[in-house]
Amino acid sequence: MTLNRKQSKPRRIALLGILTAIILIQNFVPFLGNIPIPPLNPTIIHITVIVAALTMSTTDGMIIGGIWGVTRMIRAYTMPASPLDLLLWTNPMIAVVPRILIGLFTGWAYAFFKRLFSEKDKLALASASVVGSFTNTVFVLLFIYLFYGEAYAQAIDVDMSNLIGALGVIVGTNGVAEAIAAAIIAPLITIPLRKITYQK
Repeated sequence: MTLNRKQSKPRRIALLGILTAIILIQNFVPFLGNIPIPPLNPTIIHITVIVAALTMSTTDGMIIGGIWGVTRMIRAYTMPASPLDLLLWTNPMIAVVPRILIGLFTGWAYAFFKRLFSEKDKLALASASVVGSFTNTVFVLLFIYLFYGEAYAQAIDVDMSNLIGALGVIVGTNGVAEAIAAAIIAPLITIPLRKITYQK
């Protein structure tokens, strides 16, 4: 089941444009796409994708996620921060697919939690946001392991036999921090944004 919100076409196009601009700014302006909490560096760009899915539709969330992925690839080619950027983020399976899946899984999760918590929409929004956040973390790390496991293990100075454990630590630290941020921030943005984007 996907989300299908009734909106006028101009409003939808305008909001897609605004969210696309936010994605671009978050990707290319330092510190606007991440929360610097040493030793963690959780991203908040995924929250923009989650908001798109919760405010507009599952499809629109997937579109914004795809835009994030393509933008991340462009940044890896043009502004690589390390050799790992060129290794990992130029692969669309790592850069693009997980970001599209954020929109898909957020929309599916919200439809499920909306039924489960029928009288508590904020809880449904927060729960779906957590699912969307972990979708990004888990699929990015899964594809890194599948495609570049040995190279990534060498880059982070971990034995290949211990790589799964190292990736699990990332999920338990950055992944949890990102999920908490999404659960708090996404509903706070989504609820008022719906009031101006829904067509009565």
